[in-house]
Amino acid sequence: MDDLKKFFKSLLRYRGNITLNIVFNVLYVLTSALSITMIVPFVSVLFGMVPPVETPPEFSFNVNSVLQNAYYYVGQYQQRHSTMGALIVLSISFVGVTCVTNVFRYFSLFFLCNLRSALLRDMRTSFYAHMMTLPLGYFSEKRKGDLLSRINSDVGEVEYGVARSLQGAVMEPLFVVVFVAGLFMINWQLSLVVLVVFPPMMYVAGKIGASLKKKSKRVQGMLGEMVSRVEESINGLRIIKSFNLIELSEKSFSEQNVRYVQALNGVLRRRDLAGPLTEMMLILLALGVMLFGGIKVMGGGLNADMFVLFVLLLIKTISPAKHAVAAFYDIQKGRAALERIYAVLREPSGEPEEKDGRRKSTFEKEIRYEDVSFHYEGSDKDVVDHVNLVLEKGKTYAFVGASGAGKTTTADLLSRFYEVSSGRVTMDGVDIRQIRRDDLRELVGTVSQFPFVWRDTVAANIAFGLGNVSREQIEQAAKQAFAHDFIVQLPQGYDTVLGDNGMNLSGGQRQRIVIARAILKNAPILVLDEATSALDAESEIKVQQALEKLMQGRTSVVIAHRISTIRNADCIVVFEDGKIVEQGTHSQLMEKGGGYAKYVNLQTL
Repeated sequence: MDDLKKFFKSLLRYRGNITLNIVFNVLYVLTSALSITMIVPFVSVLFGMVPPVETPPEFSFNVNSVLQNAYYYVGQYQQRHSTMGALIVLSISFVGVTCVTNVFRYFSLFFLCNLRSALLRDMRTSFYAHMMTLPLGYFSEKRKGDLLSRINSDVGEVEYGVARSLQGAVMEPLFVVVFVAGLFMINWQLSLVVLVVFPPMMYVAGKIGASLKKKSKRVQGMLGEMVSRVEESINGLRIIKSFNLIELSEKSFSEQNVRYVQALNGVLRRRDLAGPLTEMMLILLALGVMLFGGIKVMGGGLNADMFVLFVLLLIKTISPAKHAVAAFYDIQKGRAALERIYAVLREPSGEPEEKDGRRKSTFEKEIRYEDVSFHYEGSDKDVVDHVNLVLEKGKTYAFVGASGAGKTTTADLLSRFYEVSSGRVTMDGVDIRQIRRDDLRELVGTVSQFPFVWRDTVAANIAFGLGNVSREQIEQAAKQAFAHDFIVQLPQGYDTVLGDNGMNLSGGQRQRIVIARAILKNAPILVLDEATSALDAESEIKVQQALEKLMQGRTSVVIAHRISTIRNADCIVVFEDGKIVEQGTHSQLMEKGGGYAKYVNLQTL
């Protein structure tokens, strides 16, 4: 389905606001037409352009009947009172109709505002929710900055270019239709002159709009690249400064920014061409009509009052027609942003919704990898190759091997961050794909090499995702993670707000907060992925002590390169090119003299 059609279909959930917006728009257009019609008897009768109508004419729904009735009642009032009295009554009536007209206009915008804000909210929420379900491999292929640009700039562009233009796309064409219908009621010959201009005007608008959409999509992509560059520069600022690359980075960003501005100027110039071009064509049309109409009036083929009304309606049509074309351009520009948003929403979810998954709240016996293989999408090479492994409850298992050997991926399969390509992983005899994903992840706690903390208080970071947790429980977990002492020394203690990713803490302190989080979660299965590899010796000792506390009574999978951290594991599993090549205790593997023994001897050297 075309993205724009899909978008308009999604608007049906706001049918109440849309209906009210259309109703008030129709009332606004009709009262606007009435206010214009009131001007003709005002001028014609009061200043003697048309003789007063002596007998009340029969009323019917056409312009001539409305005017004849207006002539009669204005003339009667003028005869009974005075010209000044009729002038005052007409003025008050005109002001009253104008006020009612603008009240209708306000309410049409009022309900459109509800629609726009709800649309913006729901689109960002849907984008974020879907982004959270995308497979991890997607983020290694796409730049995070581009995704940030789509959820921020592109959604805003849709709100401005599409949702905001709905008023112009609905009300302005309605204005044009009603006023053009009025023109035909007055004189069909003059109205045909009007229709001659509209087809070429819409053709030109379509050509410019198609070009605008294509260039807008390119501009939005360039903005995403710029956001990615800024994000990369912030993350790599230490490296940029250490290599004296500040000037080079500034120059590169400046060049990229210049290219973006040049492309943006092209889009804005095409969009801004809409107003002047449309207005010029409509002014030429108005001049032609006035010339042709003047000839007909002088020849007796058209009454002067009807010609005045025709010109007023035509002039009133110019602005709506111009705004309708501008709205068309804005929609084309927003359509390009809409395509970028839907491109992400169309990506298949790595975590499809589960309706019939089994509930599981406990881990009783063992985890089995049964002939498990896995390869990333788009690749034929297995990063996990026919792995068979049993993890018994309460024991510690160490995964060892060179970088890229498949250790972390094997552990990730347990939490279903990826789905196995073949074989299966079972927990207590049940295929984990049959277990509700949320329940499965509640049973697994993870401490990674790169501890992540939120921009929030220390207490909130420790209790993250755990619902109602008391301060006593948080402090107890922090003490077990050997984090309590440094936390109470922070400016506001447990209420201290951490910076982005905890930049006001050391690596060891961040890691201990993450360990406290894992302790508080109290999951029966624990995955430690290089949890101490990035720490100095002193921090490593403290973190290792915290990890030993954490591992007590739990089934643990420890992924590590340092032999000192895994020497006492119940079973050491050696990986090589995605395969398990050795299993056993430290002493058993050393006696065997295989790859593990060589690995240990290499570290000793």
